[in-house]
Amino acid sequence: MRSWERALSVLEALCERGQATGHGWTLDTELLPPRQQQVNALENQGLVEPACREDRAELSALEGRPD
Repeated sequence: MRSWERALSVLEALCERGQATGHGWTLDTELLPPRQQQVNALENQGLVEPACREDRAELSALEGRPD
């Protein structure tokens, strides 16, 4: 698989998970380590971004978990 195909696959998976949650975010705790590494690579390229501290707190509340 080419690198752009792998990146597209990861982005599609993140989109699907975000839609399934109802709030549009994908929690990194739901990702397997190899997928997490791919997400980190996309983050380094500026294609995805982690939630800021305030957003993480809100997401934790939505998921019913402590931050």
